[in-house]
Amino acid sequence: MNLNEKKENISKSFYKRYFEQNAINRIADELLKFLWFKEGHFIHPAKKDAYIKKYTEEEIDNFYNKNLLIMPQLEFCITTKCTLKCKDCCAFIPQIDKIKRSEMSFKEFKLYLDKILKNIDGIRRFVILGGETLINPQLPEMLEYASEQEKIFNIEVVTNATILPNIKLIKILRKYNNKLYIYISNYSDIEELAAIQKINEFENILKENNIKYQKLKNNLWYTEKGFTVNPADEETARENFYNCYRTKCNQVINGFFYICSKASARTILMGGGIEDGIDIINTKNLRKELIEFYKAPYIDACRYCIPYTETVKPAIQM
Repeated sequence: MNLNEKKENISKSFYKRYFEQNAINRIADELLKFLWFKEGHFIHPAKKDAYIKKYTEEEIDNFYNKNLLIMPQLEFCITTKCTLKCKDCCAFIPQIDKIKRSEMSFKEFKLYLDKILKNIDGIRRFVILGGETLINPQLPEMLEYASEQEKIFNIEVVTNATILPNIKLIKILRKYNNKLYIYISNYSDIEELAAIQKINEFENILKENNIKYQKLKNNLWYTEKGFTVNPADEETARENFYNCYRTKCNQVINGFFYICSKASARTILMGGGIEDGIDIINTKNLRKELIEFYKAPYIDACRYCIPYTETVKPAIQM
């Protein structure tokens, strides 16, 4: 089968979740590099669609002709501890932390990451989050190790800016500032969080140390309606899966790789079963499992997910 025949057989879900998402993340990364380091060239918004098409074609060639498996995005949840208790948390952190608090050690972090990297050719965007990421005392060691991995293209560290970075963390962020950046969840318009978040202090520390960061206002969240006990039929599950914005948020927690944090929450809170995720360490052919994951029309957990339809103010506290 030649490349054109292979392209014709790519499902729309596989195309969107793997090839097109890789292209979109490439554009975002190139824009950041241009803005922060004056590397590469500026991609004009008017030409974005053309670049997406061009890069998607290149990703298809990389996969089929060059046998490259590059993950568009991978998230590691390194703690379920958090300084906030958000009612509509899409990761169900307040509920999980009540019954099964989880904190990834550096040893576990290295174990999972090494196994994944051994079986793929790259991670375009590696996201480290929680809970509140800065609660984990081994975050500096994790960031240093991840930054040294050539297969990881860039690293995003998510924080709600309620805890200021210590000297050890600042040192690592400065050392790898060409690869690492901070993403601040900005709830400054939420009155009850104004006294909790330390955004101005946090920003000043980052600026003083030439640490790159993004601070985007979180204007709207979706109301989190949880799960249903009556699973959707296959056609509905496929449609919901294709339209869900969270299918790109693939996450590792407790040694398993999940489609998103809501799927992992279902397993943790309701005993959803390991069929919802990939057992990173015990899977014999992880590369094959990951390819099948990207090709899947939906994941079992998606049949029980109540889709997001209603918006709500972000970070409303319980």
